[in-house]
Amino acid sequence: MRITVCIIMKNEEKNIAECLKCLKKAGFGPGGACGDIVVVDTGSSDGSRETAGRYVDRVYEYEWRDDFAAAKNHAVSLSGTDLVWVLDADEFVEEYDHAAVTAFFSSHLEAMGRIRRRNLIKADGISGVQADLTERIYDRRRYRFVHPIHEQLLPFSGEAVAAELPVCVRHTGYLLDEEGLKKKAARNIELLSAQLAGSPEDPYLYFQMAQSYMLKRDREAALEWYSKGLGFDVDPELEYVQMMVTGYGDCLLACGKKEDALGLEGVYGAFEKVPEYVFLMGQIYLANNMLIKAYGEFLKCLSMKEGRTEGVTSYYAYHNIGLINEMLGEKEAAVSFYEKAGDYPRSKERLKELRGE
Repeated sequence: MRITVCIIMKNEEKNIAECLKCLKKAGFGPGGACGDIVVVDTGSSDGSRETAGRYVDRVYEYEWRDDFAAAKNHAVSLSGTDLVWVLDADEFVEEYDHAAVTAFFSSHLEAMGRIRRRNLIKADGISGVQADLTERIYDRRRYRFVHPIHEQLLPFSGEAVAAELPVCVRHTGYLLDEEGLKKKAARNIELLSAQLAGSPEDPYLYFQMAQSYMLKRDREAALEWYSKGLGFDVDPELEYVQMMVTGYGDCLLACGKKEDALGLEGVYGAFEKVPEYVFLMGQIYLANNMLIKAYGEFLKCLSMKEGRTEGVTSYYAYHNIGLINEMLGEKEAAVSFYEKAGDYPRSKERLKELRGE
């Protein structure tokens, strides 16, 4: 069973070579054991087409229409196989088990496969990783993308069925300079505004609008959109709802509304198994000088399985426990927890200070 990787791109000269090299290593491309690659350019003005042309037999062209779903569906239509894998040009394959993937689809063609995406981020000079699961591998006869932005896979008929596959990619789309982030946010906001005009009752769109303002570092505006999204009857089991709750709490703290943030205690029962929420409650208690409660939440994080954000169940929690011990005057305990945080930059800084280095 072969799979065709389908990529759309625009001005991705800095990324497309590495993207295609990683795919070649995984067995994709001209003569690849796992399948071929379709690359569709949507109007690049840099050297993207020429660069991609060194790795694939042909680069197709498509007139951009402010619709990511339409562009991706077009790329999929050019595939030589019905089983396709849609990838972005700034996503680089880190793990791919072709035998396991094809074995799954040999008996589950009705399903769409979720891949793990490690989103590299940088905030306040500190690098981090936020992971998510996204539906990307599927039979094109059963699914297609919908929505102009933050597109989603939906079945042509019946209910969607999804399963996680042994596939992982590294995503660098958020590692842009300030100007690049603002430009990306402005594009997203424009497309989302048009979508909201037609679907004003969709909380997912309010969540994505808040995320777009977060790209601009406009936390006041993001807070307003998170609040609107949470005003709907939402399902706490959905990943985007969990992200909306934690984003809302983070914005409350960033906007100096630490007392208001304590109101999130009221939904503890619905989100107590979400590591990011538990960590957020620790931060909220810490901001309100409720040190013992904060200590308990960070300890709970250490007993949880890693969630979307790397570090929440390990070095971030260790660092904050060290900080609380330092605030309580327990220098020896603080040093111990900072050491457990490993190479986390802020912990290393505190250790230098405490040791007088």
